[in-house]
Order: sequence, then structure tokens, then C-alpha cells
Amino acid sequence: MKAIQLIKYGDAHTAFQTNEVPIPSLKSRDSILIKVQAFGINFADVMARKGLYRAAPNLPAILGYEVVGIIEKVNANSNEHLIGKRVLAMTRFGGYAEYSVASIKGIIKIHDQVSNGHALALATQYCTAHLAIKKTSLTNNDFVLIHSASGGVGTALTQLAKLINCQIIGLTGTSSKTSYLKKNGVDFSINHINNNYTKEVLNIIKNQKISAIFNSVGGHTFKKDFELLDSDGHLVFFGISDRTNSRKGILNTLFQLMKIGKIHPAKLILNSQSINGLNLLEIADKKPEQIQNSLKELISLYMENKINPVAENEFNWDQISNAHYGLENSKFIGKVYINVIK
Repeated sequence: MKAIQLIKYGDAHTAFQTNEVPIPSLKSRDSILIKVQAFGINFADVMARKGLYRAAPNLPAILGYEVVGIIEKVNANSNEHLIGKRVLAMTRFGGYAEYSVASIKGIIKIHDQVSNGHALALATQYCTAHLAIKKTSLTNNDFVLIHSASGGVGTALTQLAKLINCQIIGLTGTSSKTSYLKKNGVDFSINHINNNYTKEVLNIIKNQKISAIFNSVGGHTFKKDFELLDSDGHLVFFGISDRTNSRKGILNTLFQLMKIGKIHPAKLILNSQSINGLNLLEIADKKPEQIQNSLKELISLYMENKINPVAENEFNWDQISNAHYGLENSKFIGKVYINVIK
């Protein structure tokens, strides 16, 4: 089969190569083989390409942890009824290929009317957003701050928080994206490149505080966010894009820690605040039923037209470098994905 392999770390235009590799074997009883129709690209893939994602496999590596496709083979007789079914699957890498292996616990059947792009957006972006919101106690009219609000997860967070009738403050680094943010439901948009976003947020909320902050950046934003957080507030981290241009090594790690600073647990207790991390891959590995349950809820919301995934960044197989470069440099709005089969 053909697969796109990461052959060296670094620039998107020199990192990948298409190679012939064996079709993966089914090792565990609950594993299935999927003929891939399309696969998604996520910021974790960018981190892996740059050598900054510890969980990534060794080179040469096949990245990608979400696919849409048709089940072609199963490893247990009890699952034979699934052969030929179109599914959305979490793959724990191995998605950038014509065939991919997934666990039966990490898939969900999808209707033909659900496009590849929308399905892939639901898999990672909306599932991340859905689980992130579950870590909070948001209610009607609460203020919410979303970093990278025009990205895939930011788009999903906005739509899901709007279902709770929250007031949403969305951060973006590009002025041209502010109109999209408003269209998607953001109440107040801030270009954090040209402005001190802390000052702008304080002007918006007046004497109030933020009930939940969803942060995909990390690093220098941590202190600023924590100061904005209300009592009983929640700060949820689901990415560290601040590190994409960082160097490896202990000195850089120490520098990053200095930027983050320290929060004493007593302060969290006194203010009943929480700081959470969310790694979808870890959840998919350890508690795949959480992913399945989340996807079932999301697909119901999708079929009821209560959420509207944005997935206009469709690329062909040989455009993998352009897709990666654009995602890394914030060129896109919404989901980025590769169609394997038209």
C-alpha cells in the first residue's frame, strides 16, 4: 500500500515522502482494518513533524490519528457484521495511508450523508472541544475565553459553548479572521498580535471574571489567563503551539517553565479553581469508550443541525506539505484534511 512517511524532522516541504509499505496486520482481537477514504491533519502532527511530540513513533513514521473509511477486515468473528461499513476511527498514528488499523472501541459508524471533512472535524476537533467543556461547569451567560478561536477546536468550542448560551471572547492572530469569528458565534473578537489581549478582555468583562478559558498555546499565556479566571473557574489546556518554534534541550525547558511560573495549590483550593490538561490520544488509548460516547453525542447534534463543522481545507495526497505548512502558519479556518479516494 501507499503511505506518506515522515522521513526527517523539520520543514513541511522536505519532511515527507510517499513510500510503498506493507498493509498493517491485525494484532489484537478487537482490531480492524480500514480502507481509508480521507484522513485528518492536526496540530499534534505538526508538533510530531518538528520532533516535539514525545508520543510520536520513531522515523520513518506514519502520522495521523483519525480516518474515515470502509472496514475491510476484522480480527474476530463476532465483528464480521461490520465489514463494508463506513466508519470514523481514531487510529493512534498510522492514518496517512491507504489502509489503517483501529480498535473496535475507537470507531463509530457514520451515515453516507456526513462528508469526509465534517466527519474528521467531529473526530478530533469537536471531540476535544466536547470533552474540554465537560471539564467545566459552564452555565447561561458565563464569559468564556477561547485561544485560536478560528482554528478547528476553537470553532467547535464556540459552537458548543453557544449551546449553553455563554458569552464568548475569541482570540485570533489575524484581523481577516474576525468576521469569521462573529459569523461562527463569537461575541467579542480580539487580535492578540496587535493588542494586549488581557487589557482588551478586562475592557469587555468590566468587573466580572472569566468562567472558563480554553488554551491551545501554553507558555507565556498561562499567567495572563490565570489572572483573568473567576472563582470556581476552569483553565483547560489542550495544546502547546507556543513550543513549535522552540529548541530542544534542558535550557529551553527551563526557560519555558520560567515563562509559565508557579501556582500554589492553596490558591486553587481557596478560589475553587482548576487547571486541566486534555490529550485526546491519551483518552483514546486508555478510555476509548469516552471517545465513542462523545462522538455519539456530537453526531446527534450534527444531524439535528445544532453544530456546523467547518471543513473547507481539502487537499489531495500529493499536497501534504502544503497542508502541513498552512496549518502550522495559521493560514486556515476549520478542519484540514487529505482525500485519499475522491
